[in-house]
Amino acid sequence: MENEILKINILAIAISGLLMLVAGVCLYYFKEQLTGGSMRFFLPIPPIGVAAYIFVFNMFKHYQCSIAETSTMISEMFIATIASAFFFFIFTVILIFLISFLKDI
Repeated sequence: MENEILKINILAIAISGLLMLVAGVCLYYFKEQLTGGSMRFFLPIPPIGVAAYIFVFNMFKHYQCSIAETSTMISEMFIATIASAFFFFIFTVILIFLISFLKDI
């Protein structure tokens, strides 16, 4: 199993890098249509790709190098997405308020 988890790790890293490249190229090519030309929306791509890689790697490790049932996978991805979006929102709000408060000190 250790050899198989190593293969999954290498594949997950390679594929997530490729997906980040594709997402970045698409965003760059369609930046006017997708983001209104603002480059700040490009910055979350690498951390999201890394988070997805870690999630997938841990999922395969949890299920002993196999794929869970479709309903289980969808449920876990949905929960992870909601939790991530919630914490992204909370962290962003806290950062905005703290920086707004502390910048004048």
